[in-house]
Amino acid sequence: MSRGKLVEFLKSKLMVGSLSVPTYSGHRTIGDMVEVEVINELSQNYNIVEGKSKRSIDDFSIGNDLYDVKTHHENEGGFSMPNLISVKRLKGVLEDESKTLSYVFVDYTRNDDEVKITDVHIKYVWELDWSMLSIGALGKGQLQIKDANKELVFTDIGRDEWFKILKVKVLEFYQKELTKIGKEIDLWNI
Repeated sequence: MSRGKLVEFLKSKLMVGSLSVPTYSGHRTIGDMVEVEVINELSQNYNIVEGKSKRSIDDFSIGNDLYDVKTHHENEGGFSMPNLISVKRLKGVLEDESKTLSYVFVDYTRNDDEVKITDVHIKYVWELDWSMLSIGALGKGQLQIKDANKELVFTDIGRDEWFKILKVKVLEFYQKELTKIGKEIDLWNI
């Protein structure tokens, strides 16, 4: 199934009407509600399999194509640096040629207790341009979007070239972490 068809289907279902949310709902609550809406709409029309648990790298899959839903509150100010996936788990996906990993980016606006979906994009992880990505110091390294309030930037360099860049970035990240740890060891080694 083409991602283009999925995008058009989701736009036709999600961008009409609005979701009603409790006024006190935070970003995570709304994100979870949007994710449920995406999965509900798809499961009624496509043969999807939901992720096995909250720790799964995918929210749903279609065959060997894994999909993770990421939401973004458009009219919310402030810094937004969402985590995508641990670099260790990402390496496992990219080394398995039979699998793909795509992100379903869902933008929304909120007015009190009403949430409106404004846009939907689906992109392979390797279509995310490195100019907007970083590796954060969470666990063994976490691929992150530097600032989700800026427009998403995409690339067409392909899976293999993107993976080569990931390897370089991860090694650079680990070297910085070793340097930081070395400085901490020096502080305690008195």
